[in-house]
Amino acid sequence: MQSNNPPRASFEKVVTSENQSVFWKHAIRKAFRTSYHYHPECELIHIRQGYGRRWVGRSITHFGPGDLVFIAPNVPHIWQVAPDCPQAETFYIQFLPDFAGPGLFNLPEMKPVRDLIASARGGVTFSKPVCKEVALRLEQIKELNSTECLLSLLDILYRLSMDQGRLPLGIAMGRTGMNQRQEERIEKVFEYINKHLNEPISQAEIAQRVHLSPAAFSRLFKSTTGKCFMGVVNELRISQACRLLDETNRTISEIAFECGYETLSHFNSKFRKTMDMTPSEYRRNLEGVRGQP
Repeated sequence: MQSNNPPRASFEKVVTSENQSVFWKHAIRKAFRTSYHYHPECELIHIRQGYGRRWVGRSITHFGPGDLVFIAPNVPHIWQVAPDCPQAETFYIQFLPDFAGPGLFNLPEMKPVRDLIASARGGVTFSKPVCKEVALRLEQIKELNSTECLLSLLDILYRLSMDQGRLPLGIAMGRTGMNQRQEERIEKVFEYINKHLNEPISQAEIAQRVHLSPAAFSRLFKSTTGKCFMGVVNELRISQACRLLDETNRTISEIAFECGYETLSHFNSKFRKTMDMTPSEYRRNLEGVRGQP
């Protein structure tokens, strides 16, 4: 029986060869032989077949064939194959954030990739077209030499960073079992949300954009994400606020307005409800949180 509570995370050392700065692996087995763990490397993992449950940071979600997830450094995680799953197959690649040089991702041209890594502290998943494209490229890495592998990885990271349909795992958990028309509508919704997160967002306006009545849109969104529309908008705004609290010296008021909240009191209330602490407490505790497994 699978537990809902993973054990304390352990440190995992990722070993690469002398002529490689990234680690790539293809695994086929009944269960993934690993514990709940963390490592200083980023990780991109594709599930080709198999199903079960995964823990990534504070998120507990189900996985299945076609999944593609990106995880930032030092985030505890484990993929646990379901007992009745006959076999699981995965492709994954692990790399340090400075694998291509300590200054590469600090270049202004690399800001999209830098933002991707920052957004992956709880794990992120991607739109279906991008999942298919990148999964195929991950599978083909075994045919490349070391230099080609490095260049391919940089290109993959840029492609992922440009995906307007990417979502934190906790929000993406319900995106299964949709037909093509539903998928297109949901992708369009999240593209709009991500582009206009700092602006007022109306559920009625979104429903009109995907040619549904407000009631029909509400049912579709809830069935495919497991959450209400404004609840997801708030989670995405709080996720962006956490990144700004970490990476910038902007005041809490500035961050609140940049993330789409019209008043500071409303932002503080939503942040506390989502994160179990105030924005000020979150900022003060960041260094301590980074040092914990």
